[in-house]
Amino acid sequence: MRCDIIIPVWDQLEATRRCIVSIRENTDYPYRLIIIDNASGEETRNYLHTLADILLIRNEENAGFVKAVNQGLRASNASYMCIMNNDTIATAGWLKEMIDVVESNPGIGIVNPSSNTSGQTAPEHMKGQIQELYNCRGFCMLLKREVIEKTGLFDEIYSPGYFEETDYSKRAHENGFMIARAKGAYVYHSEGASFKNLNERQALFQRNERIFFRRWGRPIRVAYLVDEKTPVEKVEGIAAAAARRGDQILIFLKKGLDWPIAIDHFEIRRVDIGRLFFNFIALCKILKRKEKKKIDVILTDDKAFGNFLASIKNMHKADVVVNPF
Repeated sequence: MRCDIIIPVWDQLEATRRCIVSIRENTDYPYRLIIIDNASGEETRNYLHTLADILLIRNEENAGFVKAVNQGLRASNASYMCIMNNDTIATAGWLKEMIDVVESNPGIGIVNPSSNTSGQTAPEHMKGQIQELYNCRGFCMLLKREVIEKTGLFDEIYSPGYFEETDYSKRAHENGFMIARAKGAYVYHSEGASFKNLNERQALFQRNERIFFRRWGRPIRVAYLVDEKTPVEKVEGIAAAAARRGDQILIFLKKGLDWPIAIDHFEIRRVDIGRLFFNFIALCKILKRKEKKKIDVILTDDKAFGNFLASIKNMHKADVVVNPF
C-alpha cells in the first residue's frame, strides 16, 4: 500500500521547499511525491530537478491548479492519493493518521486533516477521532482510489481553481462516500498564497461560485429553536439532513439541556440561551447576524411563536417553518 502525494507547483520556491521538507521529515506511511511543475521559473525548476525519488511532470505553460491535479491523478497508481498545495506544512504522523481514519471507517472516501484553514489548532489526544464534513478543502485532501474510480477526475470547468474541491465533494457524496476531517492529523496552510499572483482573483472566484450554484444550488443557514420536549431523534434527523446537503444549521438550546446530536458535523453548531425569554433572545441573536451570515430559514416547534415570526418577516427576512412534534 502506498500514497501518492500530488503537489502542483508554480514558483514559490521557499514555500515549496518547506512543504517538501516537512513531508520528508514527518511522513511515516509509504509514499511517492508526484510534482506537477506549472511552468515555474528557472530557480524553482532547478530545485525540483535536484529532488530524488519523485515523479516530476513539467508543463511549459501554467495549466492551473485543477488541470495539474488531474495530471497527477492520471499518473498515480497508488491505493491512496493526497492532493496538497505547495504552501502547506505537514506535521508528525499527518498522513498515517488520515489513512488510519479511512481504513477504520469504510464509508469514508475523502479526508481533510485539521488545519488553521478550518480554524483548528494543533490537535492533542484526538487519534482516530473524526468530524463529518460537507466538503473537503483542496489544500490537503486524501482520496482513496475507489473514489476516483467511481467519481472520476476534477471538473476542469473550474480551472484554474476555486470550487473544484467543493464540486468534487458533492459528486463523491452522490456516489455514496462520506467526507470527514481526521481530528488527529494536522497540516498548516498559508491561506491564499497559492493564488496570490493571479490577476483578477476575485472575478475568478465569483465566476466559479456562479457555476457551482447553478449546478448544486446555494447553501442556506438554518436556525432551529429547539423546545426542551422535542424528541432527540427529530432534532438529530433535521440537523443531519441539513448539514449533509451543505446547509449550516444553528441549534438554539436552553442552557443546561443535553446536546441532542450524536453526529459530529462541521455544519452543525450549538447556541446556548438562557431559559427565560428563550424565543425572543434567540430572535435577537438572529437579527444581529451580519448580512453575509444572515439566517435564511427559522425553524420552530412553537406554533404561536412561529406565527409571530411570520408576521415580522420584514425584520428578519427569513422563511419561517413551524414543525411541531
